[in-house]
Amino acid sequence: MYPSKAIEAASAILFQRRQQAVQEAEARRDALYARVPPLREHHRQLRELAQELAVAAVSPGGLEESQRIMDRIRATQEERKALLASLDLPVDILEPRYSCPACQDTGRIEGGRCQCMEALLRAESCRGLPAAALDGRCTFQSFDLNYYPDTPDQEGRSPRRTMAHILQRCRDYADHFGPGSGSLLFLGRTGLGKTHLSLAIAGQVAAAGAGVLYSSIQAIVDRYERVRFDRGPSSDDREFIHMAPRCDLLVIDDLGSEFSTTFSQSVFYNLLNERITAGLPVILSTNLTLEQLNTTYNERIASRVLCGCTSYSFAGKDIRFLKQAERRK
Repeated sequence: MYPSKAIEAASAILFQRRQQAVQEAEARRDALYARVPPLREHHRQLRELAQELAVAAVSPGGLEESQRIMDRIRATQEERKALLASLDLPVDILEPRYSCPACQDTGRIEGGRCQCMEALLRAESCRGLPAAALDGRCTFQSFDLNYYPDTPDQEGRSPRRTMAHILQRCRDYADHFGPGSGSLLFLGRTGLGKTHLSLAIAGQVAAAGAGVLYSSIQAIVDRYERVRFDRGPSSDDREFIHMAPRCDLLVIDDLGSEFSTTFSQSVFYNLLNERITAGLPVILSTNLTLEQLNTTYNERIASRVLCGCTSYSFAGKDIRFLKQAERRK
């Protein structure tokens, strides 16, 4: 399901393309008619014949007359075609040159949406994601396992092997994303790559045509507050609240960082519960441990998160500090 703003933007682009194609065709016709007057006469004849055909089609016994008019139309078209050929001009020079000949820039073909419309919808859907998901900073390819040590940590596990496993699971999730995809919970300290992999999944899934929303938990609560209590909500706020329970994938970052109130917990639970009940996946990332999740949220919310999501515990050291240290060298 694409956001309505993506549909509106894609439709506007196609409308503009179609208008431009029509205007350019009209300009070519005007120039040619001025240079080759017989072409203007052909145009006048064809227009009049089309009007006569429309009248004959609804007149009693108009079948034979319609056939005669059609014969005259075909003869006039052949004359025009021969004239264009004599001038070494393509036969379609008078017609609009649409960006997509398949749908003539309408976005629709028999059976549904045209591929050009789908491509625009994917591009417009991606615009709502953070730039890092689109400019190569947060992709699977840019996720560098070399920042994770291969020596065992205090728990006896190799952070690099742990993260290689999580990276592969995230790749598989994005590659096979669909209606049956489950929800994910990324746990771990700051700077371990949770946001990076969340954005990598979001970017790939959106590019493949799914409707994706990405937001921090606090930003979500703020949007619901503005709408619920009429505190100057924007059209973006209303659009987000409409799409959040319905989009193909919802990614919620920084879970546990929000200012906790009865309202914020209610917003989060209702949104999470509605999506999981409907079989719509959510990706949650948090700096909290499993134990902290149980104390930060009430039992109902903690149970929905832990039972409704596949959990992955990230390992290693804060990559941002490691990168800063590299730059200082």
